[in-house]
Amino acid sequence: MKDKELKKNEEEKKKLEKEIKEEIEKEKKLSKEYLETLQRVQAEFENYMKRVEKDKEEFVKYAKHDLILKLLHIIDDFERALNSKEAKEEFVKGAEMIFKQLNKTLHEEGVREISALGEKFDVYRHDIVGKVEGNKDDIIVEEVRRGYMLKDKVLRPSMVKVSKVKEVKENE
Repeated sequence: MKDKELKKNEEEKKKLEKEIKEEIEKEKKLSKEYLETLQRVQAEFENYMKRVEKDKEEFVKYAKHDLILKLLHIIDDFERALNSKEAKEEFVKGAEMIFKQLNKTLHEEGVREISALGEKFDVYRHDIVGKVEGNKDDIIVEEVRRGYMLKDKVLRPSMVKVSKVKEVKENE
């Protein structure tokens, strides 16, 4: 009987070993498939990142394309005005039209003038280049150079002169 049981146990053992080996092979195959898939996805992702970087560089390179086209029209107008400088009236009229067109183009691109004259001095939007005697402190009385904002960011601050109340000395 023992021989029979031993033989039966031996057969079961071999059967289990065979099943385990088959299962291990199956798992190895699955693992290999996962690894290949992961490597393929990783390669695709790296290629994607390279494409995105290239597209980004291309975008930055040509981002100002539309603005430059608008400015080229203004240059054309300047050339026409300069060619007609014999007639001073027409030249001045042409220069005024070009100035308006340039301001319109900048406005369309989100550029706005910073208001200064009569305003209270703002350290973020104005640079002081001088002080003038006045009735109130820190009121802008002269704009030396106009400042501009691009949307909500200061592009160039205004250069201004501000008022300063004269201090009266007690000895006087």
